[in-house]
Amino acid sequence: MNTKNKQKKYQAVFFDRDGTLGRSQVVRVPTDVELLEGIAETFAALKAAGLKVFIVTNQSCIARGLDNGYDFAKEFRSYGADGWYICPHDTQDGCDCRKPKNGLLLQAQRENGLDLTRCIMVGDRRTDVLCGQSVGALGFLVRTGKGLIEEADQTDWHADMVFDDFRQAADWIIREVTEDGSY
Repeated sequence: MNTKNKQKKYQAVFFDRDGTLGRSQVVRVPTDVELLEGIAETFAALKAAGLKVFIVTNQSCIARGLDNGYDFAKEFRSYGADGWYICPHDTQDGCDCRKPKNGLLLQAQRENGLDLTRCIMVGDRRTDVLCGQSVGALGFLVRTGKGLIEEADQTDWHADMVFDDFRQAADWIIREVTEDGSY
């Protein structure tokens, strides 16, 4: 078998920030998020498995002037993310990038040469899941943040898979892309 031409099953994983990498349900300012442990280690394991790792987040606090100059780039670099895409708009702004719209994923696709049908979006809200699914990516729901509430209300939408947290989702992804499941 010619493994040189073998295409990887998945190329990249997109993570939401606030309720996914953190446990907070309501976030008004970036420092409201109680970040979960193991983000950098999880991102490193995904990257070691050959995947790109991105953060895709709605941050209306920027439009509302509540971000106080928070340095998202510094935070995301500290995790080892390959890139990050932030919607700075408020809900009523009508932009194309606020999840569940897929403008941020399309931007990531253009900038990184991704096949979005070979990507996974991980988040704690319906909007995260639908954003990923709208471009053909898998949409994984996690039970942190608003995930438990969202899981119970899957009446007109369905996550492709549901996990307790981002680490459990990452473990599943790593097992899928490595032959022996180790990293």
